[in-house]
Amino acid sequence: MDITVVIPAKNAAATIDAALHSLMSDKDLIGEVLLVDDDSNDQTASAAIASAQRHGLPLEVVSVRLGSAGAARNVGIARARGKSIFFLDADDELIEGGLSLLHDALLRNPGAGLSIGASIRRTNGRPDKLKTPHGYTSDRAQNTRRYLLNELWPIAMGSALVAASATATVRFPEAIGLDEDTCYWVALLARFNVAIVSTPVLLYHHDETRMAQRFVLAPRRTFLAIALELDQLARSGVERGALQWRKAWIAQRISRQLVRHKRYADAAGMMRAVRAHKASGRSWKALQYSARIHVGAMIEKHTPDTRFATPNHGKERRTLVLSYDPAFPPASGADLRNHRNAVAAAEFGPVCLVSIRPQADPSKPADHRIQTAALTIEGEARTASIGWWRIRAENRIPRASLTRLKAMVREFSPDSIVVEGIGLFKLLRPLRSLAGQLILDMHNVESNLAGQLRHAGEKRATPAIAGAFGVRRLERKALAIVDRAWVCSRQDHERLAALSSHKVPIDIVPNGIPRFEDSPVNLPAEAATDDEFPIILFVGHLGYQPNIDAAERLAATILPRIRQRLPSARLVLAGRYPKPAVKALAGLQGVDLVENPDDMRPLLSRAHLSIIPLSAGGGTRIKVLEAMAWGIPVIATPLAVEGLDLVDNEEVLLSDSDERLADMAIELCLDRTRKASQRVRAHEAAWSRFGPEAICNAVRGGFGLDDAGA
Repeated sequence: MDITVVIPAKNAAATIDAALHSLMSDKDLIGEVLLVDDDSNDQTASAAIASAQRHGLPLEVVSVRLGSAGAARNVGIARARGKSIFFLDADDELIEGGLSLLHDALLRNPGAGLSIGASIRRTNGRPDKLKTPHGYTSDRAQNTRRYLLNELWPIAMGSALVAASATATVRFPEAIGLDEDTCYWVALLARFNVAIVSTPVLLYHHDETRMAQRFVLAPRRTFLAIALELDQLARSGVERGALQWRKAWIAQRISRQLVRHKRYADAAGMMRAVRAHKASGRSWKALQYSARIHVGAMIEKHTPDTRFATPNHGKERRTLVLSYDPAFPPASGADLRNHRNAVAAAEFGPVCLVSIRPQADPSKPADHRIQTAALTIEGEARTASIGWWRIRAENRIPRASLTRLKAMVREFSPDSIVVEGIGLFKLLRPLRSLAGQLILDMHNVESNLAGQLRHAGEKRATPAIAGAFGVRRLERKALAIVDRAWVCSRQDHERLAALSSHKVPIDIVPNGIPRFEDSPVNLPAEAATDDEFPIILFVGHLGYQPNIDAAERLAATILPRIRQRLPSARLVLAGRYPKPAVKALAGLQGVDLVENPDDMRPLLSRAHLSIIPLSAGGGTRIKVLEAMAWGIPVIATPLAVEGLDLVDNEEVLLSDSDERLADMAIELCLDRTRKASQRVRAHEAAWSRFGPEAICNAVRGGFGLDDAGA
């Protein structure tokens, strides 16, 4: 049996006769025609049987209830007995002799897994368009990349013949109704060579209205489902950069349709996914769509009919983010989280980043929606602090800062004030009467951190242990004051919920990729290994005790063990406000210290590994996400990646032992294939689960905008 024809059909009674009749000229090659009838209610099966009898075609009807063309085609693949499979949609027509041309091309190229012919696209009200396949080479990786980037004409369903052996392990995605054919063809192109037929073999009918309806029915769900299917292709070795571009392109297509339907809020959400890809986000078309969305939203805002509301229901949400250290420019730890949350909040309106400590760097954020301010000035006279007594976990806050803060709040008029942790507890009550919504952002559950230090059994933990009960009491009091609390992870959500007797909403706002605008959406080339290899990078606030402990373990135990096998290995410690204990480490062999780095990109682009041996700490580790987003393999203790739900031995490498951490680093550096795979998996995990869209959605939920009636 030469060819199996697979036709998925749902309510195709009006077109199925023309589709079957078009097979007549190549009837001698066809061993069977499988019509997979997906729960039609218009007598499609009866019409097909009658047509097949008239034309003498070997038709078999397979009745299913699946709900997607991809799933129906997969049923056909599983039942097919032919040496090759031809997919024809029920509303398209094979051009006379087209199947013979595809069959002959496949026979002439025994190494090919599929043959592709030219096609004619017919759209109502427009001239027919000829699409001739060209540009394919013997380089399969290049073929898949160019196909995803639209540098090759898309393969129309019905313009290709697939060898049954080639599709033995390849199936169509079943959860999506858009771009499922792209995923299938790319999977085949990644595995097999292609034979080309320049003559038209198919006439296919393009229904733009139906396509648009698919886009606007559930845009966000549609996009996320397609993005997930594209992510699966990365595991087959398809280039990550091309897949990221494809996601941005899909988001832009959806956005275009949403703009046409005047759904500007949804369109703006899609454009965030476009902007996540640097090149696509800066393209002329993306800028044009963004402008149309902005103008449309402004017009809509002043129009009585507000059926399609903006993300904040027609009103800009003004947000003030209050931190102890300046959040801009972000370098490590808390400031990275504060800045990232500010970027996400800016999607809903203006943001003011306010710090207690003075701004040492005069630069301003490139995003015009974000302004910065400080409540103290470098060199000014010291004033009394708020409160006559404070516990160890609290920051010292000058009284002058509170006066300035009140004036700033009255001037900026924020809808929400987000306060960084219980270190700023003494500002919560004064802000309560000034804030429409007061949010406590718990970077760490500090009472849990104190307990970790106690169990660590270190003498230096004694002061923290003495204040552990005070920390827990302070957290309870804080939760009684605020409207909402944010935490970084599911684990911290459980810890904080157990502390509170109040029913304050606790939202998980995870740490996202820091400085994602400067991070490579496409997997960057591996750092050079000329004179120094591996370069091990550790980034964090170097005045934070758990990070100090980790830096000491790295420099004193882990690095020396690695240098026994890899003598040119170097450790780079980078972060703000390093304590004397960290500065002393720079005197050790192979250890470099970068204080208060202005730009992390040079350090990240040179790094081969990131080793993070934390034994205490809370929340989730931004340093982990930043390294992974740059394709840097991460080797860490389980606590260092707590809350990220990363897969051990796939996305990260984990151990509690310093010796084992060092050995894993050595093994990875000596196995280039495994190291390359680890880079791909790390990069994929970071961008797919902690990218800008995910964080923006989390912040939206953290404001309560997803709550009923919000």
